Amino acid sequence: MKHLIDGKPTVIIKNGKLDPEACRSKGLFASDVALKLRGQGIFQLKDVKRAVIEQNGQLIIVRAGDENPKYPIITDGVVQLEILETIGKSEEWLLAELEKEGYDNVLDIFIAEYDKGKINVVTY
Repeated sequence: MKHLIDGKPTVIIKNGKLDPEACRSKGLFASDVALKLRGQGIFQLKDVKRAVIEQNGQLIIVRAGDENPKYPIITDGVVQLEILETIGKSEEWLLAELEKEGYDNVLDIFIAEYDKGKINVVTY
């Protein structure tokens, strides 16, 4: 329900490839994307590992070659499959790692972040 009201972050660039349909779903034209990229000092799509339009319209960018920032792999008890894909992990891997840490139900997790190979979990 929250996603219907607030919307959700949308990946618009993945590994240097722009997704025109994702842009359209957020009401962005090519000129809007170019402006947002230039505003962050990026002039070529190939320099972008991942770009996400947040619910508030802000563009979050991870440059190619940058160390991965902290990624929210679980939010409000929901596994973020797109994030897992971005970091090269599967849902099965995540569930196994959480089980090793003593977490047996994703629904009990408020937020879990992936940071430099470790999972940091905050439960409800």
